[in-house]
Amino acid sequence: MSTDARSFTSDQLMYAARAARLNLSADRLEVVGPALEGIYALIDTLDDFPLGETPPATAFDARWDT
Repeated sequence: MSTDARSFTSDQLMYAARAARLNLSADRLEVVGPALEGIYALIDTLDDFPLGETPPATAFDARWDT
């Protein structure tokens, strides 16, 4: 896994906003870009945790037992 920080171009941000059905102005995208990069930086820190023999979770059942 790469340890380089992720950065996003304005085109990538516009595409992501459209995919999320968000109509953001160019000024708003300038704010969203650094925030998104910060979020991905936090997510990337999870790669530092040693999992050992922990198998990946392949399914999740979110139903509540009542």
